[in-house]
Amino acid sequence: MISKKTIDEIMLATKIEEVVGDFIPLKRAGKDWVGLCPFHDDKDPSLHVSPRLGIFKCFVCDSAGNAVHFLMEHEKISYPDALRYLANKYHIDIEEDKKELSPEEQAIQTEREGLLGVNAYAEKFFIEQMNETEDGRNIGLSYFKERGFQEATIKKFKLGYCPDGWDTFTKAALDNGYKLEYLLTTGLTKQSEKGKTYDFYRGRVIFPIHNAAGKTVGFGGRILAKNKSDKVAKYFNSPENPIYHKSDILYGFFFARKAIRTKDNVYLVEGYTDVISMAESGVENVVASSGTALTSGQIRLIASQTKNITVLYDGDNAGIKASLRGINLLLEAGLNVKTVLLPDGEDPDSFAKSHRDSELVDYLEKNATDFIRFKAHILLQGADDPIKKGAVIDEIIETIALVKDEVTQTFYVRECAEMFNVPEELLMTKLRKIVWKKLNTGKSSAGGNGPANAPEAAGPQQQIPEITRPQKIPSSFKPEANTIEAIELNVVKLILKYGMYEIHIESIGQDGNSIFTPTRIDQYIFNEFLSEEIRFHNPLYQAFYDEYAKIAERSQTQEELIHSFVEHENKAIQNLTIPILMDTNPEYSKIWEQRYDVLTRSTDNNIERLNAEVETVINIFKLRLVEEQKTRLHKELEENHPVEIQRAIVQRYIELDQLRKQIADLVRTVITK
Repeated sequence: MISKKTIDEIMLATKIEEVVGDFIPLKRAGKDWVGLCPFHDDKDPSLHVSPRLGIFKCFVCDSAGNAVHFLMEHEKISYPDALRYLANKYHIDIEEDKKELSPEEQAIQTEREGLLGVNAYAEKFFIEQMNETEDGRNIGLSYFKERGFQEATIKKFKLGYCPDGWDTFTKAALDNGYKLEYLLTTGLTKQSEKGKTYDFYRGRVIFPIHNAAGKTVGFGGRILAKNKSDKVAKYFNSPENPIYHKSDILYGFFFARKAIRTKDNVYLVEGYTDVISMAESGVENVVASSGTALTSGQIRLIASQTKNITVLYDGDNAGIKASLRGINLLLEAGLNVKTVLLPDGEDPDSFAKSHRDSELVDYLEKNATDFIRFKAHILLQGADDPIKKGAVIDEIIETIALVKDEVTQTFYVRECAEMFNVPEELLMTKLRKIVWKKLNTGKSSAGGNGPANAPEAAGPQQQIPEITRPQKIPSSFKPEANTIEAIELNVVKLILKYGMYEIHIESIGQDGNSIFTPTRIDQYIFNEFLSEEIRFHNPLYQAFYDEYAKIAERSQTQEELIHSFVEHENKAIQNLTIPILMDTNPEYSKIWEQRYDVLTRSTDNNIERLNAEVETVINIFKLRLVEEQKTRLHKELEENHPVEIQRAIVQRYIELDQLRKQIADLVRTVITK
């Protein structure tokens, strides 16, 4: 268990713009940074990162939190693992609490932590077996060296070897305290129908698979040539499990990420050895889909680092036509796609080994072509009559329709027209029909304008009283939709951002002169609520209000109070406060000006105006409550009550009306101190 002292040191050293910037490109926007949100299909930068507050916030899908939360959500790792990642990044020694975990604490450790632990042990075991045992050196290490891999490369990609014994690894893992349940879940160990366990990767060389944070989430095991049988698959791969989803993983991505951003381009290949050989030849911005068809999750991973991708195809790959769908997916995601077709009989692994580094780079640069020419080259093979050629043109236009930029579309259409010697306008007509059809289909099936299936914030969802699920304030929140909640929200904003600031409250002394008493904003609001017995209508705001009292009591500064809410353990409260803090220029509802004849202002424009703002907000809050009571009494007057009750209702209605006028006068005559 990481000590509180270490956690504080980690949080103090962490710069959120650096952490988020490790995973997605960020651009300056005033004091903050912005980038494409990795938690939904983002086309325009909607993720805002605030170094001052140490938080990020997406104003589309509502993902938000500090650097730890970003890592937990982006990398799907636990809280301790996120802290360890940051400690490693900022070179902080981790101090563990001296007390041992109780059985109860051990029992609540997550399955994810257990699975990652098993994989980390397995990776270390396979490396040691290959380098420190005779069989490992003679069989595993010699295989990699025969493939031309240098020792530095073998070490970098953490390649290893699983002994050929029936259950050598499984016994070692169990002896070291790892649970059989986790060994089976990760696929490292298999179990026969009779219950006998055995090593899944026995006798194979091992390619560890890492996620974007460098955690080992799976393995690929290749059978060695001398053991190869037609009945046995060349590669065994980890099964899907809670920490390994192959559709969200690109082999080599962790090692390639920096080079991808430096080169602003990524090369996509198919297999493990393709990545390793190209990286060893100096092309480090390379990743592999590991034999799977390209997925939207993998494309999002690529798009988080660059908009440019070059897809490499084997020269004799009979499945190129089937893989063309991947180009469509890349274009649909807004990426700029180029392709390279290798010579017949070559794949990236063999081509990299048979050419000098400079020759490899030169070939890739000179032979990169756009998707139109590549598709035409592939699809026209065997298309020897006008009907087949027409079908090829239709398919290429369908692909051009996926390109997001209209100007780029126009250039591609022109290129296609020249290539096939057909009128450009004819192709533009085809393109417009396809685009129009897509738009109509999208309108009829979208069911709304908002993002579908927006991801929930990571971490346990702790409930607060009277709330069945965490509530968020969406970026499109409109106070006019519910005026009382709009006013309540502004009370929350005021005490969260300025609660510990002082204002001067005016009162009239016995001599009739004004007395100005310095009072903290939060104390003034608490006193007003207490004296008037005011409670929030929105239970989430009330929960925040109750929690504020506890946090304000132990906070020395407003900044300290703010960070307590940013890192609040209750996700609902955290999701309420972060959008408020990220809103650098909040404005009050225009309906106040229309209805109450009061000029509203932005508190961030001039802190001196806080005095007037606080009194105005509280008085408008009271005014709204009075109006609600009047509305209820008005409905009561329509009922057939006895005369005495009817008179009492009328009397109370008159009193409320007078009170409303008094408060309205106060609202209009507030003086800015």
